[in-house]
Amino acid sequence: MRAMDVQTIEHTTGAKVLSLKEKNFAGLGTDTRANLKGQFFIALKGEAFDAHQFLDKAVQQGAVGLLVHEENDLVKKLRDQVTVLLVPDTLKALQQLGTWARRQSQAKILAITGSNGKTTTKEFAAALIGSALDVHYNKGSFNNHWGVPFTLLQLPVHKDVAIIEMGMNHAGELTELVHIAEPDVVVCTMVGRAHMEFFGTIEKVAEAKEEIYEAAGKNALRIYNLDNKLTHNMYVKAREKYEHARLMTFSAEDPRADIHLSITSMSMSELFVKGVIAGKEGSAVVQVFGTQNLTNLMAAAALGLAAGMSPEQVWNGLPECRTNWGRNQLVHLKSGAQMIFDAYNANPDSMKALIDNMKLLTVPGRKVGVFGQMRELGSASPERHEELGMWVGQVGFDKVYFIGDDHAAFARGLEKAGFKNPALVKADFMESSGTDLAHFLKSGDIAVVKASRGTKLERFVFPCEPLDFAEKQ
Repeated sequence: MRAMDVQTIEHTTGAKVLSLKEKNFAGLGTDTRANLKGQFFIALKGEAFDAHQFLDKAVQQGAVGLLVHEENDLVKKLRDQVTVLLVPDTLKALQQLGTWARRQSQAKILAITGSNGKTTTKEFAAALIGSALDVHYNKGSFNNHWGVPFTLLQLPVHKDVAIIEMGMNHAGELTELVHIAEPDVVVCTMVGRAHMEFFGTIEKVAEAKEEIYEAAGKNALRIYNLDNKLTHNMYVKAREKYEHARLMTFSAEDPRADIHLSITSMSMSELFVKGVIAGKEGSAVVQVFGTQNLTNLMAAAALGLAAGMSPEQVWNGLPECRTNWGRNQLVHLKSGAQMIFDAYNANPDSMKALIDNMKLLTVPGRKVGVFGQMRELGSASPERHEELGMWVGQVGFDKVYFIGDDHAAFARGLEKAGFKNPALVKADFMESSGTDLAHFLKSGDIAVVKASRGTKLERFVFPCEPLDFAEKQ
């Protein structure tokens, strides 16, 4: 975390100095469980916690400064020991400091959002761009109103590029994040049926996603996916509103796009792609699974060009792209079977993409589907899970598992699809289900595992004795 002094914090946030014991800080911290030696502690307040109640623990962990937005008894007690600054809102102050850090760095800021693929695109872009330039990016899905300023505060001054993932589940959130990060380049990977509980219609989701383009500065480079109807509509509007030189496109369908790629073949562990990147023809073998990753690869390639890479450098960087934990992750099992573990996130569109991949995939053994609840679908959840059951029932799975609140709807979908093979469909995970899967899988089989993260489908993985799978990430 960036070193900082009282004067910078006071000037950036408008803080009032309640006590001044230390003027310089080794960094900023927010976790009282971490080593805070020499750091300035920001007392954030969330829905389920308030760090103002644990200020003494922060000091015990080595913090020499506190940023607070209320003067409680602990603040009064600690004023004689450490520097204390008072602001109206510590979260707002954190965001202001994030913007300050962004302005101190020479890095070109690339911002990514999307209903599906934003985290994978970020990881792909970091690997691809990192093959030629010095890159900073947030690990995991550190993409909200806390995570974005933290990522900026960790940004070294002399990096070439910073890649910032931006998530949202309410209107206005992306506008706020863009104003914090002030990106030079923005992209929405695609718009799909995510967060429908909060938006109601996919058109409302699109309006919220379009904020990444609308809130960016007029000189920002805007990258558009021409294959997604809703992002294509955004591009049509952008052509009239912005200079053509500040727009870039990618497409698997339109050869006129700046990046035009297609998949020539696919295996469990690789995609073979060819096409044209900024006029340069080429091909690459990328060690990822799933045709849906073509969109993510094209978005990453566009970000590479936007970062200043040549088309040749982008082609050379594509093979560096990898998926990480829980995202189309290939897992080898002791039995000789394999798994595609894709249980970090799920919505109807990403489920459909994975199921379509399974239809295309030829395996020596049997196909098994392990699915779980998709979250944040609101009142449409039973209907969407029945739809999922119908899709699953048409793939040709030799056995199916499902856990989640909408298990009955999923079962109805299987029945409507005429699925006749064994199916274990339950409300909650049971150890016997994991054991059943482990006993069923044999060498040559493939199991696909997908649900929203909260369903914790990794509980199906461990009984199968994976050879290359971490506990969690």
